[in-house]
Amino acid sequence: MPNSETRAPSKSEVESLFSLYNAGDFFGAGSFCRNLLKTYPNSALVSNMLGVVYMAQGKPTAALIAYENTIKKNPGYPDVYNNLGILLNSLGRFGEATDKFRKAVQLDPDYSDALNNLGATLQNLNQHEQALTHLSRAITLNPNSPLAFFNYANSLKATGKKNAALENYDRAVNLLPSFSLAYNNRGNLLESMARYEESRRSYTRAIELDPGYARAYSNRGVVEKKLGNYPGARRDFGNAVDLDPWRSEEPKEDSNFKFRLYINLGDIQMYFKEFDKALATYNRAAEIDPDNLDVAGFKGNAMAALGNLREGLQLRQESFGFVSFDISKGVSIIHGRAK
Repeated sequence: MPNSETRAPSKSEVESLFSLYNAGDFFGAGSFCRNLLKTYPNSALVSNMLGVVYMAQGKPTAALIAYENTIKKNPGYPDVYNNLGILLNSLGRFGEATDKFRKAVQLDPDYSDALNNLGATLQNLNQHEQALTHLSRAITLNPNSPLAFFNYANSLKATGKKNAALENYDRAVNLLPSFSLAYNNRGNLLESMARYEESRRSYTRAIELDPGYARAYSNRGVVEKKLGNYPGARRDFGNAVDLDPWRSEEPKEDSNFKFRLYINLGDIQMYFKEFDKALATYNRAAEIDPDNLDVAGFKGNAMAALGNLREGLQLRQESFGFVSFDISKGVSIIHGRAK
C-alpha cells in the first residue's frame, strides 16, 4: 500500500469503492472508505464519498461531519460543496444549501448538477427569477437532463410563463417517459390554462406510471369535477384517501393537501346526497385544521341536510357569521354563535 503521504488512491481502489456503493453495500462501502482514509487521509474523493455513504445509510449528522472534514482539507473540491448542499436542502436549511451550491459553481462554472441544485433550492426560497438563470445554464450544459428541464418548467410556471413552462415539461417527459412527477405538474399547468381534457390526460399518465400517487388522484378529481364528471371525481378523491400516503408527523404542505382532499371529498358526497358520509369526512378535515372556520359551515350544511336544522344553522353562523344591526354602528357580520 502507498504511504500516508500519498494523496490519492489507485484507480482499482476507487473502482472497488464505487462497486460496493453501486451494489447497495453501504456498510461495506463505508468500511472501505474508512480504511482508505487511513492510507490516504487527504483524499478529497474518499472523504467526500464517505459522506455520500453516510447519507445512503440515513446518517445525516455523520455525513455532515464527513463533508466538513473534506472541506477543511480540500477547500477547492466542488463535489463536496454540492453534496453538502444536497444534505442541507434535505434538512430544510435552504439558505445554507444555496451558499454551498454557489460555492460549487464558483469553483466549477460548468458544474451542471450544482447549477440545477442551486436553482431547485432557490425555488424552495420562492426566488424563481434567480432560479431561472441557473436552471437555464444547467440545461445549456446538459441538454439531456430531464430533471433540469422539469425544475426549469416549475420556475417558468411560477413566474407566469405558462407556454414556455409547458414546452419544458414536454422536454422533461420526452427525455424520461416514466417521469410521473413531471406529468402531474404538467397536468396542474394545463388545468391553470383551462385545458381540462389535456390536464386530465396528463394526470392519468402520472397515475398509470405511479398507481400509488395520491396527489395525482386528488388533482385529477378536481379536474373531473370541473368537467362535470362527478362520479369520476368521487372515485379519484376516494382513491387518494384510501392510499393514505401521510406520515404521523406531516410537513405543513402535506397537512394542507390532506385537509383540501377531505373537503373536496365531502363536497362530492354532498352532491350525491351522502350526507352522513359527508359529515364524517368534514369531521376528518376539522381534525386536521380545527381552527378553520369554513369547515363548520360545511358541517352545518350536512347537519341541516340530515334534518338537524338548529345545529346546522348554528354551525353555519360560526363559519359564515350572522348579520348584526346596531343603530350606531350599522350592519356588520359577526362570527361565532349568536347569543
